[in-house]
Amino acid sequence: MKRFPLFCLLTMLVSSCSSIETDISIEETKYYALFMQNYHGVNVDLPSGNTAKTDNLLYEKKEIVLGETIDAPEINPERNGYSFQGWYKEAKCLNIWDFANETASSSVILYAKWNSTSGGDDIIEPEYTYPETIITDDNYRLKGILNTPINGNNVGLTLGAIRRLEEKKDDISFALNYERKADVNVTSATYDPDEMKINVSVSSGESFEIQVTDITPTLSIANENAGFETKANKYEEAGREYTNYHIMLAGSSSMEYWTSSALDMSPIISYNHGIGGTKVQQWTNKLAQRLIFPYSPKAVAYYVGVNNIINSTDNGTTTGQYLIDLFNKTHEYLPNSQVFYVLINKLPGYLQYQSEFDIANKAALDFEKENEWLTCIDAGKGLLKENGNPHYAYFRPDGLHMSHYGYVLWGKAVKEAIVDWLNK
Repeated sequence: MKRFPLFCLLTMLVSSCSSIETDISIEETKYYALFMQNYHGVNVDLPSGNTAKTDNLLYEKKEIVLGETIDAPEINPERNGYSFQGWYKEAKCLNIWDFANETASSSVILYAKWNSTSGGDDIIEPEYTYPETIITDDNYRLKGILNTPINGNNVGLTLGAIRRLEEKKDDISFALNYERKADVNVTSATYDPDEMKINVSVSSGESFEIQVTDITPTLSIANENAGFETKANKYEEAGREYTNYHIMLAGSSSMEYWTSSALDMSPIISYNHGIGGTKVQQWTNKLAQRLIFPYSPKAVAYYVGVNNIINSTDNGTTTGQYLIDLFNKTHEYLPNSQVFYVLINKLPGYLQYQSEFDIANKAALDFEKENEWLTCIDAGKGLLKENGNPHYAYFRPDGLHMSHYGYVLWGKAVKEAIVDWLNK
């Protein structure tokens, strides 16, 4: 049995699949069954000696004969904390492949199904497909770079976006926002860090040159709080290697202090850019453009607004309007992404502000009713006693920030809401 090397990444698989289809059309002799491991966040040792994290791996590749049954791999894949349940026809594991009776009419891709052995729910993050716009009046229109509109032949990008381009300078196709004719594809997309220029070529023969300008200085919040700027810089540096279409967590200290969020959200891939002390309008006016939009998340979850009410002169009505502005700004830049808002918790140390929290929360809930791209999460209800008061055991002594046990419940509620949306 020939085992395909496990260091092959999904991107290589996609390339491999394309070559398979080409081989089929030319030779009409070779067909394959590709068996996918079908789980996310896999650490892979590369031949270079580096380690990479990928979303999926090819477990085995078999040559098959059309019209005949195919054989399953002789050895089942293994995954720590899960039991293997069989090979399925789609990543969501809806229809199992019947090896005894089903025959192949073309090359096939089969996916492993896993059940948790630790009593947890079996969750598979659905694959995300960028919703392309197919046009007929032009071959290709380059609309933006990392969700920032192009103005003429120029685009103003943040440092985080520029670092993403630098990291993948030989192929920045992941960064393009475009519309295209059905049979037109990008043949080359590169970034020159020295000239700060993007060059894109498409199969219709057209090419585009875009000049990049660093607009980060205009979005700095160092004049408001130097600590905010330091944290933003760290997130932008760490974001070099982020991949598109995952979950972005953002907001103030309750989000920042969720230090176990990556583990708690697993196997859903998420990135946490919380900054303690921030107010809603700081995210709307500056931080979202720096720490959210350049990473093309398929969903954003905010927890923000508390500081507007307890550390500023903003009341619930004003804070609610600020929240709506943030939701609209996010939807403007990420029209294909879902926006989640975690309602302000009932806080044992700040009960005197509860009526204002309620007003702000109601504004978000009312806005949710009118916009299907917004989902509100009442994660704080799990932190309450039967009489409706917050339980001190779920909060730190300051009566504001959650304890480890509070995050277990609060984080679980956030994850469940996002998983429900992903599986719709």
